Amino acid sequence: MLSVVVIDDELMSLNLLVHLLNNFTSVQLKVVGKAASLSEGIELIKHNNPDIVFLDIEMPDGSGMDFFNHQLSQKVKIVLVSGHDEYAIDAINKSVAGYLLKPVNFIDLQNVIKKIDKMIRLEQQLLELEDKINVLCTADVQGMNLVFDVEGGFILENTRNIEYCVADQSYTKILTHVRREIIVSKSLKEMEAYLPPNQFYRTHKSYLINIHYIRKFVRAGESYVLLKSGARIPVSVRKSTIIASDIKAMLHKDTVRGVSEPNQ
Repeated sequence: MLSVVVIDDELMSLNLLVHLLNNFTSVQLKVVGKAASLSEGIELIKHNNPDIVFLDIEMPDGSGMDFFNHQLSQKVKIVLVSGHDEYAIDAINKSVAGYLLKPVNFIDLQNVIKKIDKMIRLEQQLLELEDKINVLCTADVQGMNLVFDVEGGFILENTRNIEYCVADQSYTKILTHVRREIIVSKSLKEMEAYLPPNQFYRTHKSYLINIHYIRKFVRAGESYVLLKSGARIPVSVRKSTIIASDIKAMLHKDTVRGVSEPNQ
């Protein structure tokens, strides 16, 4: 259930929005507070730590834009509400979760809440995923000793040491966790088939990562995975919608079976 605070100095608009929220059925909501001033609203937010705040822009004790000067929880999703569309650009620049025009239309409200619910669910999934990765990475990561063909011979390397691979025309560049580079005479597609499938994940046509080195996934205009070394690995548009569930499944398999050492 998502908790909500509504801040609006116009009593009619405030009560209408609260009524719509209380009768919302598509997503479970609970209005935990309402305020008729910015200062009262900020105190409500500090006390209740809500998931969503519907914030009127023009109020007697300050603009709703002043809200962003206060140090509040980053998890709070802000929906700006106004009788004018002149604040839309400012709303975008503040990276708010939504913008509604008065009088609030139920369809618009529904679309905003569904968007926020999806956003919060994704954030929760990523936190759970990060916790699982952190647990696995504190343990001794298993790996396989594999032979990699290089110019003039071969290299024996354990896959636990490989942080990620990047395509280099018909070759593949392997980056280890100590920043050592190995140029292998295999394409990235061949490398993907050669490496343990429950340890390496193709985020992009040019990148293959060791999931145990993931720090976090950032879903944005150009989504990426941040690795523990600080490397930012791009994630394709198609993979950005499934990477969380894919890696969860891989981690589950890894927890059950582990990455086995081959018979020597």
